[in-house]
Amino acid sequence: MSGLLITAPQWVGILVGFTIGGLAEAWGIANPESIIRLTRWIDRLFVTCISLGGAFAVLLLYGLYALGIDMHFSLKPLYFYGVGLGGILFGIGLALSGYFPGSEWMALGEGRRDALFAIPAGLLGAASWTALYQTSAGQWLVDQANVGSVIITGRTIAQTSPLTLFLTAIPYALVLFAIAYFLPRFRKTKHSCLVAFVKGSCDEDNPQLHAIREDTTAYLLEGSIARKGGKAEKFARALSSEPNVYSPVLVAIAVLVGVAVVLGIMLHQIFGESTTYSWVVAVLIMPTYKYSVGVLTHIGWEPFSDIGTFLGAFFSAVVVTKRFTAFRKVVPPSWRNRFGNEDWKRAIGVFVGSYLMLFGARMADGCASGHILSGVVQMAASGLYFGVVVMIAGVVTAKIVYGNVSEKVNP
Repeated sequence: MSGLLITAPQWVGILVGFTIGGLAEAWGIANPESIIRLTRWIDRLFVTCISLGGAFAVLLLYGLYALGIDMHFSLKPLYFYGVGLGGILFGIGLALSGYFPGSEWMALGEGRRDALFAIPAGLLGAASWTALYQTSAGQWLVDQANVGSVIITGRTIAQTSPLTLFLTAIPYALVLFAIAYFLPRFRKTKHSCLVAFVKGSCDEDNPQLHAIREDTTAYLLEGSIARKGGKAEKFARALSSEPNVYSPVLVAIAVLVGVAVVLGIMLHQIFGESTTYSWVVAVLIMPTYKYSVGVLTHIGWEPFSDIGTFLGAFFSAVVVTKRFTAFRKVVPPSWRNRFGNEDWKRAIGVFVGSYLMLFGARMADGCASGHILSGVVQMAASGLYFGVVVMIAGVVTAKIVYGNVSEKVNP
């Protein structure tokens, strides 16, 4: 089927990145404690928001495709060994650093000091994969058990009619909705996203939820420019758990992130952010390496979208959420309760974690944006496989690293 194909210039990536960066900063993703709590399985905000946003987005994406609008699909190939090992490294790095490749740029926009260590480490991780790709071991990881760029049915998009894709997307979206409906956000509560949203106020006076709300608000605003008792604090508290665990604003943000991803696929390409690290490595130090040649040949708007992500997060942190920390010393509570408040310890943890994360992301050919977010929206088998491996590795690592230490700002 041939339909209407729109191809926007690459600089439009700045606008897409700005939108997603701003929304995700309000979401709390720029704060490494949010990701650490995810790997500790304490706060599942990321999982349920990705599920909810992905459910809306997949229906929109394949609905438009069935109506005759062609898309710039870009499913990552599923090579089981390389994607699996990359996912393990990514999950380990995630638990240590508290950062995704894209959230490092958001954190920089939020003025977080440890992001200054994360980004150079990420470049080193990308360079390591560029060097390994040159070897027989690197080629084996990519070539062995490679089933190609397939959706969850085991077929490619080109092998499947637009109508069949949309019909497949319906039960797929229902599964994602079910995750958002039944999975509790917090470890010690039974309150989930859509249950609370659909049924209205639930346990507003529950002291346990009140304590979670206050602690979540405290870590989101720790070290920020937000005025005590001001609108930014009320906004953070509303996003945390008052009164329904998931406020309508959080649900709207999840949906808007999904819509932004679809717009990106319709206009130019998928939303991904770790390729920029390999592009910088290729331009600056390793231009003749085989992997670098491929990156330089096929690079899309990723550098532009990363710039947009940084700018969107900066705008949100300064103007909307007031979470800008101006590079003050702010060590995530889970980390400092386990290892202390020294900057140098946190710097080592972030550097090692970001290195492993980017090494794994480039080995797997994608990260939380290109593999998980864009992959979930496209029903990509590789994205779902990568996401599951990342979560298992992240949870296991967090259990070993943080144990049962308190995550609270004031334990």
